[in-house]
Amino acid sequence: MADITGVSGSLSQYDIADKKPAVAKNNELGKTEFLELMIAQLNNQNPLEPQDDAAFIAELAQFSTVEGIQSMSEGFDDLAVSYKSSQALQASSLVGGSVTVEGNDSSALRIGELVHGMTELDAGTEGLRLQIENEFGEIVEDVALGYQPSGPMSFKWDGANLEVNGELADIDYDKFATEENGNLIPHDEGDYTFRVKGELAGAQQTFNTNISRRVESVTILGTNDIQLNLTGGGTATLDQIKQINAVY
Repeated sequence: MADITGVSGSLSQYDIADKKPAVAKNNELGKTEFLELMIAQLNNQNPLEPQDDAAFIAELAQFSTVEGIQSMSEGFDDLAVSYKSSQALQASSLVGGSVTVEGNDSSALRIGELVHGMTELDAGTEGLRLQIENEFGEIVEDVALGYQPSGPMSFKWDGANLEVNGELADIDYDKFATEENGNLIPHDEGDYTFRVKGELAGAQQTFNTNISRRVESVTILGTNDIQLNLTGGGTATLDQIKQINAVY
């Protein structure tokens, strides 16, 4: 008996039941299983009490609904992939161009190019001023804009001339040197910060500005979101773009 016990113990390492890998159970009912279940139900129904037509049609309708939802889900997945690809293609066309970014208050001035800006005024504002500050903290422009109505106010700056809502602002041109042909020599290239201030409801207020930056490259993140890489090391997502600007 001792020998038999020993043999039994030796063979226990080859026990197939113990070594068989566990199979994950799938509790989901697919359309194939749904049809098989319906056919089995019809084959095994009581011939004296067959299934009611209305009940059978209801089950078919349920199957159609399930299949339709699955097909719709697959369609949405394909649409999402297509949409992201389209976004990436559109974003790549922005490289080298200028975009106005929500919440950004500074930009790099390049001679021959424009800096674009936008400010949203909730109400008509008195004594509005636009201040432009260089990278050393010096205010190089402090332009009086007077009263501006509620709504968006846009401006463009080339380093010398300032255009507000499509009209040239009254600035002090005497401080600019001129070239031989009479053209103004603009402020030096570099980073500038823009601030819009005014009186609203009897109190001085600084308004949020949205200033343009040049797009240097585009990155597709791991989440498939599109990121624009801007001059100066900043970034922006597509939903932060307020305006796509023409490049001159």
